[in-house]
Amino acid sequence: MSTNIDNINPSQWQIFENTHEAIIDQETFDIVQRIRNGRRRVTPMGEMPILSGMVFCADCGKKLYQVRGRNLPQKEYMVCSTYRKIKGGCSSHQIRNEVIEQILLDQLQTVTTYVREHEADFVELITKKSQSELDRSLRDGKRELEQAQTRIRKLDEIIQRLYEDNVEGKISDERFTKMSASYEEEQKGLESRVAELKKLIAAEKESSVNVDRFLALVRKYTDVKKLTAEIIREFVEKIYVYQSERIDGHKAQRIKIVWNCIGEFTPPTITDNEKSA
Repeated sequence: MSTNIDNINPSQWQIFENTHEAIIDQETFDIVQRIRNGRRRVTPMGEMPILSGMVFCADCGKKLYQVRGRNLPQKEYMVCSTYRKIKGGCSSHQIRNEVIEQILLDQLQTVTTYVREHEADFVELITKKSQSELDRSLRDGKRELEQAQTRIRKLDEIIQRLYEDNVEGKISDERFTKMSASYEEEQKGLESRVAELKKLIAAEKESSVNVDRFLALVRKYTDVKKLTAEIIREFVEKIYVYQSERIDGHKAQRIKIVWNCIGEFTPPTITDNEKSA
């Protein structure tokens, strides 16, 4: 008797990963997925913005959308989508595309130059940073996991005592049903959270920084002179834009770049003595 897979509940599916040799390597697959997930939409002018889907608001976390200036049609800029959709939901975070692109290009050139000239130092810095971040994340997750598991065991004891009190007539059936249902609901929620935490902890360990992959990218693009959508998506995970502010009478606006494989990274300043060494 044959079974139509469409009629089987997804919760009953059994998935066996890594049973066959991959057609393409994981790195190539991940890059393609980033490009697909960040598909660029054609503007009314028929243009294809290279930053589309990559820029986010540092305050509300939503994407920034491209807008074309009315008075200066050749100047495209980006604004927070929350600001555009919900009045008072966020500030504009307005920033010109060319500003982001120039900062991104400068930072990309700075980082790749440092990596090429100080590879051993780079590997050591990233390894220490990633281990520190991983340890902190795992520590917090494990603490919550232990607390949830302790509470689950405690609830087992409480429910058992309620059952015994009900059998001995110390509490009514109605009271027992109401109280046990409340504790069981809490326990069910905790068990769900425990399962989620275990997955998160496992994912944290698996997604520890892959320095070799970033080094391979640097070797692939030895001298980036101009940004393309593909280069941006290979090197960059996300770009965050902060609201502009006045500092000493001048407008200043900060952006944060999160690189693929290594997260945030700013090369240390190299002194003249180090350069000539």
